[in-house]
Amino acid sequence: MKPMKRTKSPRVFFASTLLAMTVAAGVSAGVSSAGASAKVNITVAYAVDTTFDTTALANKWWGALQKEFEAKYPNVTLTLDPIHGGEPDFLTKLALQFKQSNPPDVIQFPSTEIALYQSSGYLAAMDSYLSGSGMSWFSQFPPVIQNEGKIGSHTYAVSAGENNNGLYYDKAVLQKAGIKLPWQPKTWADIITAAKAIKKAEPKVIPLWTDAGTSAGPAGAEYGILNLLAGSDNPSIQTASGKYVVSSKGLLETLNFYHQVFSQGLGAPTSQLFSANNAPNIPSADFAKGTLGIAVAANFIGGNWTKQVSFPYWPQASTAMGIAGIPKINGGGYASVLSGWDFGISSKTKAMTAAQNLVNMMQEPTNMIEAANWAGWVPPVKSYWNNPLYANFDAPFAKEFGQLLPWSTELPSSANFTVWVQGLEQVSGTLAQTPSTTGSAAMAAMKSYVTNQLGSSSVTSLP
Repeated sequence: MKPMKRTKSPRVFFASTLLAMTVAAGVSAGVSSAGASAKVNITVAYAVDTTFDTTALANKWWGALQKEFEAKYPNVTLTLDPIHGGEPDFLTKLALQFKQSNPPDVIQFPSTEIALYQSSGYLAAMDSYLSGSGMSWFSQFPPVIQNEGKIGSHTYAVSAGENNNGLYYDKAVLQKAGIKLPWQPKTWADIITAAKAIKKAEPKVIPLWTDAGTSAGPAGAEYGILNLLAGSDNPSIQTASGKYVVSSKGLLETLNFYHQVFSQGLGAPTSQLFSANNAPNIPSADFAKGTLGIAVAANFIGGNWTKQVSFPYWPQASTAMGIAGIPKINGGGYASVLSGWDFGISSKTKAMTAAQNLVNMMQEPTNMIEAANWAGWVPPVKSYWNNPLYANFDAPFAKEFGQLLPWSTELPSSANFTVWVQGLEQVSGTLAQTPSTTGSAAMAAMKSYVTNQLGSSSVTSLP
């Protein structure tokens, strides 16, 4: 499917896929030049149909980058390797490329694949490069994003852009429900209270959107239920020993919240939640129509309303909508999970300097910010959050989500995460479809599913 507007950064967790790229011969090491004498050819592989809002924008960004790079390094030829199709197609094709003798030099890929690719020996360590002169952009990454590409004591990837999540709300809907603005709930109970007030004041408005079911794959969970889990009293998904958590106080709190939402008629209808047509983007249209009060949703929703993206174009959004952080269950801060795309360098590259210079150029302000705007990301460099090119693109949403980024947490980078999150999505769908289901019953069903899939030695229960 090639939607007009993609689901932003929906990292499809295909553990069996192995990312790849193609590179021609080259020489050099270090970061000062891209090859002193011999002509060097490097290749960069990327998903052309799924990272940016449109394929046309992807082609525009990568084409401009190619011209800029070859103008600055005239002895280097940059070959673009756009991989078409949905993300499953993208990752499968990259897997085949990695089996070739000359994989690409530079790779753009979902951050959850880093551990898999590093363990397979596909990625070069970037530590000495990142500590060199001219790499101040990396020091401006929030610690959680610096650590995104770190495996053990080495860094193997750097962020290209991030998706994080918050609470969008329709100011007019909340005002009609008697809720004081600006709205910033301090606890999960405050969210439920606001949703109840909306239902009472405006019965035709959906009080609260939060994802449920498996139709959107892991992306749906990343833009919904996992953010609640991140704010629970025990947000653990995986232990230090690698076991997946199938029973915990945090999981029960999260599933009990879902039980409250759907048993009290506060959630979206299953016809929307279970839609195969880009469900995480549905709040964009519902808010524009005035039929939604509050949504747990990703930063890219604000960009959907811009004229350039138009999904749909809604010029009044900047004043009609408000943003709040997703509170932790009992207060004390905010919570969000990260959905990132990263750049890595192939361990087999014969043109390390050129590859490093390409990554450095992609992190420069104009290049990174335009990618963030056109792909619906928050740029990981703090100083870019206030850059007018970024802050004004979908003002005020871009800057507000930048401020929420340091509260965000990474998801596991592991093959078994696919199974675990599938179990969570299944029971969230059950809670939406059969509201009488209790949180404890849903957790028991999730535990059974994940344990059967992974085996008892790969799972654990926590207090």
